Amino acid sequence: VLREKGLVVYGGENAPYLWVKTPDGYSSWEFFNYLLEKAYLVCTPGEGFGPSGEGFVRMTAFGTAESYREAVERLKNLNNV
Repeated sequence: VLREKGLVVYGGENAPYLWVKTPDGYSSWEFFNYLLEKAYLVCTPGEGFGPSGEGFVRMTAFGTAESYREAVERLKNLNNV
């Protein structure tokens, strides 16, 4: 779903984390806030991992299958990503 929205995604194959490149014009904190306010999704702003993390957010796959499906639906409904 993230890639379908045009986002660049790293990871997730051998680890439960995804690094998602923020869309143009968003800092890691701005994209974090956007996802929280528009889709009620919580991730981690990359800036918290140091200067190299700026421009990314980290998402995790920990949780239940039901919560994962709900998150996917919320991401699908975002218009401006």
